[in-house]
Amino acid sequence: MNRRNLLRNITLIGSVAIAGCSSDGGRDQDTSSGNEQSESDDGQSGDQTGEESSGEDNQEGSASFELEEWSVPSEVEINEAFTQSVTVTNTGDAAGELSTELYQRTPESDWTSVEDADFGTIEPGETATVSYEGISYRYVNRYEFRLADFEQTAVLQTVSAKLEWGTEFTTPNGYVIRVDKPEFQATYTYEDYSGASDEARPEDGGQWAFVNVYVKNETGQTAFSPLASDFALIYGNSQADGETLLLDEPAEKGEPFNGGELQPNVEREGWIAYEVPSELSVEDVRIAWSQTTINGPVSVNWES
Repeated sequence: MNRRNLLRNITLIGSVAIAGCSSDGGRDQDTSSGNEQSESDDGQSGDQTGEESSGEDNQEGSASFELEEWSVPSEVEINEAFTQSVTVTNTGDAAGELSTELYQRTPESDWTSVEDADFGTIEPGETATVSYEGISYRYVNRYEFRLADFEQTAVLQTVSAKLEWGTEFTTPNGYVIRVDKPEFQATYTYEDYSGASDEARPEDGGQWAFVNVYVKNETGQTAFSPLASDFALIYGNSQADGETLLLDEPAEKGEPFNGGELQPNVEREGWIAYEVPSELSVEDVRIAWSQTTINGPVSVNWES
């Protein structure tokens, strides 16, 4: 296998097709084949159910291959690159070549071929490993893998991204989102109707958490940005919903965050306020944003 070509192909299958109604689960690949591809006359034996695969026979005997190890993380965050590798052993009494295909499916899709798996010639008693590097997924889902010539499968679960405060996240459709570290304060200053300064406190006690949110439309077209109501502050098993229309507008916080339809490359930034218990600190909270798309859910958390 050409290593350079393999890495290039893996980079492609690890990205997400944005347009269309693909059920690929997040990898950029052709999903038109489904189960029909695994049963087609394309040179691979997707109907085999045993744990060993026979190689080419020769006059001295035959090669027989056993899947020895499948290394894949059980869980990764969306957009997090990972490597999976498959190791097979030739348990036969002759050298043989093994070339098969890597298949993938999700709970919503059928088995689909995503990459070749060429182990080359393996001597009797020897092992060979094929690795796929730089794979990543942009949607939260459960992904199952198998090789066409073997029965065993491997499972990967993708979960919400966890980012530090101030880190940018790019959505599958190209929106850039950043959430900065919250500022906690018992009161904030505002100007009353006469122009005099006064202090506002949460109605039920507690404190304010002001969070600055930034978005930029890099989708290449006019598109709606996330709304302030899409950002939830989570602490323990509780959730606080944000506000941008306070009874008394803060005097030194700048503009509130105002999501909506943005033209390409337009940026928008502003504060969102949350009423939270007074004992909380920045280490106790996270800001969660999620979106359900035609290709699957996208979810990210900003935290310490």
